[in-house]
Amino acid sequence: MPVSLPTYGQLTHRWGWLVALGIVQLLIGTIGLVISTLFTVASVLAFGAILCASGILTLLSAVFHGQGWKARGVSILISLMYLAAGLVMLFAPLLSAEWLTLMLAGWLIAVGFMRAIKGWQHRPEHGYGWVVLGGVLVFVSGVLLLMSWPGSGFWVIGLFISAELIFAGWTSIIVALAARRAAHNQPPHHEAGTPAGLAG
Repeated sequence: MPVSLPTYGQLTHRWGWLVALGIVQLLIGTIGLVISTLFTVASVLAFGAILCASGILTLLSAVFHGQGWKARGVSILISLMYLAAGLVMLFAPLLSAEWLTLMLAGWLIAVGFMRAIKGWQHRPEHGYGWVVLGGVLVFVSGVLLLMSWPGSGFWVIGLFISAELIFAGWTSIIVALAARRAAHNQPPHHEAGTPAGLAG
């Protein structure tokens, strides 16, 4: 059954740019796999810059526009914390990457453990084993990450970003080609949109 044009909207006529975007994402992601350390440093620097910008804007807003605001002091404190974290990331990106990786490992261990328990609690239901397996795999990933820390901090973040770019690239290409097929499979406009009684 042909997919209707409204599913993809203007993509049926402009799918080429999405293919190009997907190819660029694939290329950048693949390069990132080779230079994951550089990707890690770049992402930490970008995150640090965002935190600094957010901290400065929040601080300015609280100082100059927060007179009489009960949460003004808390807002200033939060903005200073943003600034401090951002500056640490900007001036010590590798050290920041190590600690971010440690936090990621702890998060994976906790989430994997809870997901496995959740699946086990639903074991009479069909497919519970996949939930348990997924939780175990996430848990093991966190443990392996923790065991290889702090060395893993130099490449894990870059690896994750590269993998995300590769998946995003393939997704963009698949969606673009599906939109192209939908346009080719659609009947001519005058045949599809004209009622039979008004054709003559």
